[in-house]
Amino acid sequence: MIVECVREAEVLEAVAFRRWPEQCGDLAAHVSSCEVCADVLEVARALHDDRDRLCREAQPPSAGMVWWRATIRARAEAARTATQPISVLQGIAGACFVGAAAGLATVAWHSMHWMDRIGELAVNLEARRADIAAASTIAAGHGLPILVAVACGLVLAPLAIYLTLADD
Repeated sequence: MIVECVREAEVLEAVAFRRWPEQCGDLAAHVSSCEVCADVLEVARALHDDRDRLCREAQPPSAGMVWWRATIRARAEAARTATQPISVLQGIAGACFVGAAAGLATVAWHSMHWMDRIGELAVNLEARRADIAAASTIAAGHGLPILVAVACGLVLAPLAIYLTLADD
């Protein structure tokens, strides 16, 4: 059984350019004698007829609708392009905030060792009641900044995360 013919392309071209069978000459005689080309002709005509039918039934949108959609799309793309640098800067700001929070946590951790030393100092100075006031002043002087730093971190961390992750 023959699976291909050298004149298949000619048959397809004749159907595609609407030359079948009037302007084909000896190709029509070949198709009647070649089983492969007859099958190609049948499939090509069916596909071409379907294409013509679908083109007649198609309802393309009006020019105004196409223009309106293109305008909306261009605006959306422009807005997306404009917000990209802002998103990058928000990410950088979030990273800076996390770095600053880590630095403050490190300072606070080291200050906790000071608190231990102050506690030891308070124990050592307990015998002398006159120096207790000085020890509590030192503890209050170092404890308040740590408390303020932790409170600021707890308040600002959710705000920084929200601003970094928001897709407005």
